This record gives sequence, C-alpha cells and structure tokens, in this order.
Amino acid sequence: MNARSLLSSALLLSLWLTAPPAAPAEKNSWAKSQGSRAEIELDVLSKSASWAMDDVTSEVSTFGLTFDLRGQLERFGRLHLDVDLPLAYGDVSATFRSTRLGVDESSSAGSLLFGNPTVGAHYARALSRKLTVFGGGALSIPVLSAPDADARATLQATAPARASFDLHRLTAGHLPLRVLGGVEAELAARLVYRADTAVMFALPTSRAGVELVVEQGDELELRGRGPYGGGLRLQAALTPTRDDRMQLAMEPFFTYTLKQPGFYARAGLLVAIDAPLGFGLAEDKVATLRLAAGRSF
Repeated sequence: MNARSLLSSALLLSLWLTAPPAAPAEKNSWAKSQGSRAEIELDVLSKSASWAMDDVTSEVSTFGLTFDLRGQLERFGRLHLDVDLPLAYGDVSATFRSTRLGVDESSSAGSLLFGNPTVGAHYARALSRKLTVFGGGALSIPVLSAPDADARATLQATAPARASFDLHRLTAGHLPLRVLGGVEAELAARLVYRADTAVMFALPTSRAGVELVVEQGDELELRGRGPYGGGLRLQAALTPTRDDRMQLAMEPFFTYTLKQPGFYARAGLLVAIDAPLGFGLAEDKVATLRLAAGRSF
C-alpha cells in the first residue's frame, strides 16, 4: 500500500472515530449515494483531425452527443435501486481534396441509437454525520449486439466522451457486469470528498474478446454559503484487455444545489490527460462538455 493510500485511509478512519455517531436511519444530505433522485446527463464531444501533403488535403470530423436518464430509488432504508437509460447521436464525416488529381470527395455516417440500459442496486450507509460508504452492482442489457456502419460511426463519435469511463453504456457485442463501491466524506464545513471504484467485466455475445475495465475516481467539491459551488475530479481507467492500459482525465466543474431534497445541476469540462485520448485541448483529442440536472426527493 503506497503513502497516498495510507494517508487517505487514516483520514477517513479519523473522521469516523471523531465524528458523533449517526442514527440508524440518518442520511447525509451532501451524499449522492443516499436518497432518491432522478436526473438527466448530457455529454458533448466534437473533434477533428486534418492532414496535408503537396496539394492533397483531408479532414475527419466527429461529433457526439449522449443523453443519460438516470434514476436512484431508495428502498428499505439503505438499499437503493439504480437505472440508467443512455441515448446517443453521432456523426463522422471525412473530406478528401486534390487539385492535381481533380478529386473533391466527402462522406459521412452516423445515426441515433439506444445504448445498453443498465439496472442495478447499491447499499449506502452513513457511518457518521461526516462519512458515508456505499457498494453494489449492475447489469447492462446488450442491445448493441450487431451495429451497422452508421451505428459504428455513432459509437466512434460518442464512446470516448468519458475517457474510458462508463463504457458499459456503449459497448457493442458484450454483456457488461459491474461491481462498484466508494466513500463520501465531509472533510470540513462545505468541503466534500468523494472516491468511487468500479470494475466492469464484459462478456462477449459475439466473437469479440472479454473486456475488463477498472475505474477509479476522486473529487473534491467546495460549496459556498449559497447554492453555488465547484471542484475538481481526477479519474483513471485501467484497461488491461486493450493496447492502451491506462487513461487519465480531469474534470473541473461547477455546481448549483438548492436545499436538499430539491433541484441540483452540474457543469464540467472533462479533459483527457495522456495518450491516446489526450491531451484533450489538442487536435483530435477528448475534451467533453458535461452537463447534468436533476432533483432529489
């Protein structure tokens, strides 16, 4: 165990031991893993790459837009039922021009498609007024079994949007299974730390191979005295079954949260840090506008 892990464990343990004990049914209003909520998420990714040699020029542009309808329903006090319904639109266009060859061609492909619906459940418990833990699992229904050319173009434009996170939503030809867990801690007044870990094991429904992804995310959120706040999320996706074994990304974000339960919103820019998807502000790399709004109840 490295020094960072030891420090994090010691900090969370001290919060648990020193904070007043929580009542059995107590919920922390700042904990996203507790309570019921319904929200919509929107990811927008647009990128392009161009090449030129002599009088020959070519360009490939992609545009991806994904919607997620997400629900979390609290049942039996600490057990929560989860559902995620993704919808994706993508377009990939290419142009090739050469004056000498007398060529000026363009083509495009794309469509609107439903991603893999996901159903699951998780258990969340407040160990104190400053610490909540959660864990659970989920199953995605493999509706993307045999995508055609337009559907493959849509997946090419939308799947990279979260920098190798949440691939179960748009993985074709697989049955994704996920195990997840994490902690949420109020480190100080209006300063919240969240850590989440998920393992996706996707079984092939065709001739494709098994997919394995390990996700780790950490974020700090500072809330003001009013409804406004902001923070930074860092994430790493380990992909041992792919050529690229790790993808790093960061997401600065702003939040708007009314007194809970109630309305909330979040806006962030997820930027891939390392290859192959980063650095996100360069040509043909991943920098995704992420928007979310919902209501807790």
